[in-house]
Amino acid sequence: MRTARYVIAITCCALTLNAQAGYELVCKGESARSNHKLINVDCSNRKSFIDMLGAAWMELRRNNIGGGLENMCWEAYNQAKGLHPSISFEGISDSFLI
Repeated sequence: MRTARYVIAITCCALTLNAQAGYELVCKGESARSNHKLINVDCSNRKSFIDMLGAAWMELRRNNIGGGLENMCWEAYNQAKGLHPSISFEGISDSFLI
């Protein structure tokens, strides 16, 4: 499971949608929006979803990516953690995965 988290973290490394390298996080059953390698995320599992966002941010930190991209991942992770547990990520998860 940790390996999957690290792979997902690489998704945040994609700087543009036109890039051919990298990964894209997508909720299971949704379509990819880029040419990146697709990684399905279980958006109905709150813990798994937040863990994936956290792992993505941590991978960016470890690789000294910095800047706006790292900040976007950090903000998405913190906002997801801050949502009340009664709120499902289904239907709103795309805003965190962008």
